[in-house]
Amino acid sequence: MAEGKSEGKKDARQKAAEARAAALAKEKRRERSIRIIGGLVVLLVVGVIIGGAIIVSGGNSSETATPDDNAAVPAGVSTTDYRYTVNPGVAGDVPTVLIYEDFQCPFCKKLEDSSGVALLEQANQGKIKLQYQPGIFLDANLRNVGSQTATASWGCAIDAGKGVEFHEAVFAAQPAEETVGAPGFTKDQMIALGEGVGITGEAFTTFEACVNDGKYNSWAANSNAQFEVAGVSSTPSIFVNGTEINSQQVDIYDPAALLAAIEQAAK
Repeated sequence: MAEGKSEGKKDARQKAAEARAAALAKEKRRERSIRIIGGLVVLLVVGVIIGGAIIVSGGNSSETATPDDNAAVPAGVSTTDYRYTVNPGVAGDVPTVLIYEDFQCPFCKKLEDSSGVALLEQANQGKIKLQYQPGIFLDANLRNVGSQTATASWGCAIDAGKGVEFHEAVFAAQPAEETVGAPGFTKDQMIALGEGVGITGEAFTTFEACVNDGKYNSWAANSNAQFEVAGVSSTPSIFVNGTEINSQQVDIYDPAALLAAIEQAAK
């Protein structure tokens, strides 16, 4: 009789454990579903994704600067089209490679991570003239001023002679997941990145003040306005001598394929 009771208690404990395990598994499935659905919602809010690019959308956040013809621009940046040239002194008849991007765009980060080094090598070897056209359109979608903060701070780093290094550092610091309403890039983060890429001494003091003052906010807005002027509808977009590389036909995230496409487009 005692043995029967013992077996009954054992069966009850086993059933209870199985019930708890089933409930836990169900809860984990529910949490995974919420994360997946939440991620899809974020992507839909941030922007339409087509062929490994984010479609540019209009609108501004309440703190976004507006274009200003009299705005200050970083040292060496064009005062007409507001783009930054990595190697302005390149000699000879080489193709101009222009990239439209947004620091909060995950596909722009993917391009930087995959093909950025190859493009810089081409620029450093004088084989291409490399230019960047920064945009801040994702601020409206993400409801922050992260792109503006990063772009304006990049202008401060350009003044300090660390334009390339800071450009790389910002993309490296891009969050793995962008969520609507999160602060995005902050001034404190940008100041830390500036120190991290080697801006020191008086140059760092000037850089820090430049970031905190938002000196180049309107430059960021001016550059962003060039997207509409050029008819650019997604980021990243790559142009060679004014002709866009079709990212639906060329894997721009494969360095070899991208360089081959640049060479072909330059002919």
